[in-house]
Amino acid sequence: MSQSDLHPPDDLLALHATGDPLPEAMARHVDSCARCRSELAKWQDLVAVGQSASRQDTPQPPPAHVWDGISSELGLTAPSTSHEPAVVVPLARARRWSTSFLVAASVAGLLVGGAAVLGADALLMDDGDPAPVAAPTPVAQTQLVALPDHRGQGEAEIVETAAGTELVVDVSGLSGGSSSDGFFEVWLIDPDTLQMVGLGALTSDSGRFLVPDGLDLSQYRLVDVSLEPFDGDPVHSRDSVVRGELAT
Repeated sequence: MSQSDLHPPDDLLALHATGDPLPEAMARHVDSCARCRSELAKWQDLVAVGQSASRQDTPQPPPAHVWDGISSELGLTAPSTSHEPAVVVPLARARRWSTSFLVAASVAGLLVGGAAVLGADALLMDDGDPAPVAAPTPVAQTQLVALPDHRGQGEAEIVETAAGTELVVDVSGLSGGSSSDGFFEVWLIDPDTLQMVGLGALTSDSGRFLVPDGLDLSQYRLVDVSLEPFDGDPVHSRDSVVRGELAT
């Protein structure tokens, strides 16, 4: 083995600087090679700086006039709302990243890790608790009761959320629904016209379903859970298990 073969690559030196041992032959080489000792010392300095971060190193946000100057210089008047498609990197290109780069990035992360945590802590202390997320607003609800020749019970509720109007269904003890019987599906039905809208399959004891925009819930006020066969037919099977009428 030549002398150059014993020079550890950057990724091994970086890991060694964080405490990982080198192979015995390479360790002896580093001890006797001025070039390798110099490279190792650079990695050790980098790690030491990262590990020595303290609260005093917390980055401070620049004053407002700095951002105003940047916005003015770039001609920005409002935050960008464009949504450019992401650039897809072919797998062949992605594989060109070397382990040395990845290790170097990991070690360099030590430089900002402590400061980033401290910075987040400082932001929380300065700005108080994050803004609370608005809870869903109940609009209507009903008890679901079993129809003849079936068993089960539950409840359903219409709520307004940030995503839109949703139907929340919770059931228990429904008859049927085994792998041989079929599956459960949730519907909203207009009892006057018997028109109905399927919202989706109920795959567990509870589910949330987005109500189509513009659907008049004063008309489509029956919540129905049916037992559907695996026949590929999207039409209601006429085999309802539980049902209830929404009331505000």
